[in-house]
Amino acid sequence: MNSEGVWGALVRHFFDRFFDKESLSPQGDPEANIVQTLGFLAAPGAFVCILFQLLTFQGWDLVSVRCFFISLSMIVMSFIVVFEWDALFPDRRDYQVLTPLPLRLSTLFLAKTVAIGIFLGIFLLDVNFFSILLWGGIEGHGSLLGIVGAHVVTVVLSGLFAALAMAAVQGVLITILPAEAFRRVSVCIQTLLMAALVMLIFLSPMIANQLRDLLRQHSPLVYCWPPYWFAGFYEGLRPAVKNPGLLALGPLSVRALAAAAALFLLTYLPGYRSHARKMLEAPQPSPAGPGRISRAISGLIDRHILRHPVQQAVFHFINQTITRSMKHRLFLAAYAGVGGAFAVFTFGTDHSGSLKLPLTLSFILVSAMRAAFNFPSELRGNWAFQLSETNNTGECLAAMRKWIVMCAILPLFAVLAPVEFLCFPWTAALFHLAFGITLSVLLMELMFFDFRKVPFTCSYLPGKINLVGLVVIYCFGFTFYSGTMASLEEWLAVTPIAAAAFFAAAAIAYVLLDRWRERLLGGEPVLDFEDPGDPEVRTLELHA
Repeated sequence: MNSEGVWGALVRHFFDRFFDKESLSPQGDPEANIVQTLGFLAAPGAFVCILFQLLTFQGWDLVSVRCFFISLSMIVMSFIVVFEWDALFPDRRDYQVLTPLPLRLSTLFLAKTVAIGIFLGIFLLDVNFFSILLWGGIEGHGSLLGIVGAHVVTVVLSGLFAALAMAAVQGVLITILPAEAFRRVSVCIQTLLMAALVMLIFLSPMIANQLRDLLRQHSPLVYCWPPYWFAGFYEGLRPAVKNPGLLALGPLSVRALAAAAALFLLTYLPGYRSHARKMLEAPQPSPAGPGRISRAISGLIDRHILRHPVQQAVFHFINQTITRSMKHRLFLAAYAGVGGAFAVFTFGTDHSGSLKLPLTLSFILVSAMRAAFNFPSELRGNWAFQLSETNNTGECLAAMRKWIVMCAILPLFAVLAPVEFLCFPWTAALFHLAFGITLSVLLMELMFFDFRKVPFTCSYLPGKINLVGLVVIYCFGFTFYSGTMASLEEWLAVTPIAAAAFFAAAAIAYVLLDRWRERLLGGEPVLDFEDPGDPEVRTLELHA
């Protein structure tokens, strides 16, 4: 193969690695998943642009709309880079396969750089395509070429800055940290960034509308949100309000873009050889087990809570999978971002917002667990569970519910406890925590009532999801459930007899649900390891 063929093969290899992710559906088509992803990312811009076609924005309204589209471009590009965090630099497999070949390191570096550029360019064009195409109908004064040109330059530069800034974060981490520390810190940073970016997607319209007030108050917060900088850059290209404070933010965006590019190149290019060495030296996730304190806590849980060996095995299997599986970790981080956004919308100075916050977050948490447990971790490895399955279906499901309570529900309310004690007297705070935990456990029982799987071991076909029904359930949870239960909690707090009756009724409901589930399992004590999916040939069932 000639040099051009080698170069093209390397670029294609590195580009394909960006899409070489563990599919949430092992039976799914990777190409279909890519097309669906591109369509999903382009949809928000298209929807907003079509919605705004009937309106013509001017003044500060136009500035806010510009800031929203800038934020959308930056957040999505940051999200893509963070999601592909491990593919920005050649990983252990790349180095083990490619370094023995007669290839210069500079060739690998340039091929990787070109692949990154093509990959980011595709998504940058995708997320801004409809806003560029339809922008002339939103800002309807002036020459069309000038309107579209200014929009293209701003959203492209802002998206490029976001991508370079996120890549530079990893470059700094891999430069300053030892190999073992880098792997641990990188995982935490990636998860936190994913949750924060998902939260900002929901909050960006509200943040964009705050720009005028912040500038009027001369608030330093305008320097903390990069889309504001590029809104100032946009204002310099096509003035809408001619505000001096907004115009002053424009040069800051140019300096920030240059700084992000320089930092990325400084951490990516000169340290490329050291990156290769660190990737080879960085240990894989160790199966050696937890530390001394974790082992002591695990021993106490095994002796006093998980007395059956099957419960112990399933409990620790769930724990290890959640901590080691990237796709499950990022999936739960996305749910955490949604929860954070709803927390911002819900929590306020009023009394009802403080009551709704724990209920909303617990609903999102239990829903996230229900969805995450459906996705297989390593489907080919579920033979170990199938071979060892006996009549212990009930023990497996009991371990799953105990894990949700101990590792999800109780930690959530432990985090919320300081907020409760700051907002309410200690007696009221204790009641609110007890009420929230009780409702969360009952909600878990209802959501997992028909769940007959060891988490992460059953195949999954996402096409079977009833999206309409799912939307109805979530709308119910975010509106009726949290609002009604908050009102009930407020009434119970001043009616001690009713509060005692509520906890008694909750205990009876829990026991009845548990007995009902045991009766159902008694008739068919078999776990599900394969999603039946839809039949290839549908019959009319006329014989019935």
